[in-house]
Amino acid sequence: MNTKAALLSALMTLLSTAHAATGSVTPTTTSNSVPVQVTVVAGAGCTLSTTDITVSGTYLASDPSGLTQTATNAVSVLCTNGAQYQLSAPSSIPLYNTAGTSGLTANLTYTFTNGTVTSAGGTDSYNITVTVPSGQTNVLPETHTGSTYVSITLMN
Repeated sequence: MNTKAALLSALMTLLSTAHAATGSVTPTTTSNSVPVQVTVVAGAGCTLSTTDITVSGTYLASDPSGLTQTATNAVSVLCTNGAQYQLSAPSSIPLYNTAGTSGLTANLTYTFTNGTVTSAGGTDSYNITVTVPSGQTNVLPETHTGSTYVSITLMN
């Protein structure tokens, strides 16, 4: 056997041995297994949802206490464990009749704070209290509606 043939034979033996170490099979090793590493980067995330609020009762401008109703669990935040978030929303909104010719002001208060919340995972729920203050005049006896947004900011 010449030198080139001997080197080629040795190289083929070395390659087949090295290749078998990575999990291939040969006639003398009919099965093998190799490890597979799977890496997943877990991120913080939250889903914000709200419930529409219907205030029951009739608003009368002469009523000294106005009209107030609390909507329990009107804001829900579903987060992964360790997610940090902040919620924000306006403190008052206008309400109008269908034609837009009559308006009221509703004050909104929330049970969430302005600070950062660190979730333990699962759902955090918050209440919204709607107060229509007394003394608002020139209001037509119709249904008045309005909308606003609750905003979430993910901090991590």
